Amino acid sequence: MNMQNYLDEIEHAANLLIEAVWMEYHEVEKLTQKTLKLTTEMEDGYRRAQAFQDSEDPDDIMLGVGIHWDTYFGADKERFHAEESLDDIQQKLQARVFSRESLSGNILQYAKQGISIVHGNLQLCPSGRSIGTQDLKTVIWQARNQSLHWEDGNFHQPVVTCFNLLGVDFDSKFAAYTNRNMAFDIIELLSWNNLSDFQNDMLLIA
Repeated sequence: MNMQNYLDEIEHAANLLIEAVWMEYHEVEKLTQKTLKLTTEMEDGYRRAQAFQDSEDPDDIMLGVGIHWDTYFGADKERFHAEESLDDIQQKLQARVFSRESLSGNILQYAKQGISIVHGNLQLCPSGRSIGTQDLKTVIWQARNQSLHWEDGNFHQPVVTCFNLLGVDFDSKFAAYTNRNMAFDIIELLSWNNLSDFQNDMLLIA
């Protein structure tokens, strides 16, 4: 089987996985931005109210009281109810993060399996494009291994080397590979935003 045949076979499943990963990502981003906006509005309102209340002018003091209560019944109340629902969402959010990481790990598994089926092993596989100081095939293979075994905390040296280099080349967050599943971070790094991005990279190691 060649790589194109393999990609044809997994096309539907891979597409669903990639879409699901990015859907979860965007939902989390929207919620984070909404909470930040409400918190900023509330803090600004109370800051302005305090400035007026610190004045010695009775009119300023009353204006400050008005701003305080307007903030309380406006942005603060809205933020309170948002956080009330956010408390409930936090548990869902944890589940979504777990889901996103697991889905991303499955994408890496598909990629690694493609290497195994088409080439037999990593050594016989073409390098693909450069990912910092490493190559595509190495990052795919070792990232899949990290995703699969991160809870064991007992990594072989190639995984350690790969993630240490990713930390140097791109972001210190990759040093967290001993504590959490890094699959989504790898999908994001590789810019596998849609099926075509994934397929194009896989054809580089065909």
